Amino acid sequence: MNNTDHTTATVEPAIRLESVTKQYVGAETVTALADVDLPVYGGEFLAIVGPSGSGKSTMLNLLGLLDGPTEGVVRLGGRDVTDLSETELTDARREYIGFVFQDFHLLPTLTAVENVTLPTAFTDGQYADRAVDLLGRVGLGDRLDHTPDELSGGQKQRVAIARALINRPEILLADEPTGNLDRETGVTILEEVRRICERGVAVVAVTHDELVTEYADRTVRLVDGRLGEGDDGFAT
Repeated sequence: MNNTDHTTATVEPAIRLESVTKQYVGAETVTALADVDLPVYGGEFLAIVGPSGSGKSTMLNLLGLLDGPTEGVVRLGGRDVTDLSETELTDARREYIGFVFQDFHLLPTLTAVENVTLPTAFTDGQYADRAVDLLGRVGLGDRLDHTPDELSGGQKQRVAIARALINRPEILLADEPTGNLDRETGVTILEEVRRICERGVAVVAVTHDELVTEYADRTVRLVDGRLGEGDDGFAT
């Protein structure tokens, strides 16, 4: 489903890993990523696949500015953000990046609207109207005042997506976006992700679900921290 060809594009990627290596030093040094070069463009839906322990979560953390590389450069909209301070990284995440977690991470005592507005708690402005609009877009206009225990798994995932979009991010990162869902609900979620891409947002999903790759523009495969590309990511 590749609707966007960036092979000859001159636009800057929304985010890019350049020659990135990530190592964890303990009793022995573990190389989670090895010399990875990965651009992700606005409006692109990228799926990252690979066996457990291949480095997918590490890559998502680097793309989300939650961790830094041991070697190499991370660029956000062309800007080198590798060595920003923690405060600067927090500001960059808030402004540019939305996160959708596998286990939703919704607060059980808050309504759908309150959960969606949670990332704006320490920012100026009123976001309740936008939260209502986003929940309506994902088909939850009649669940605004429901708490998570009154929502199905698919509905919780849609609340999580709306929450990730509340700050109008340029990049949406999703960890196993269909992992807890039946196929029909997964299709509904992925169709919404496609609509998000059509609005120019870059979406990156780490997944074990082949259904996600059917909706993605591009699939990259990680094995032992090294990057490949193609549709055979589930054959390893």
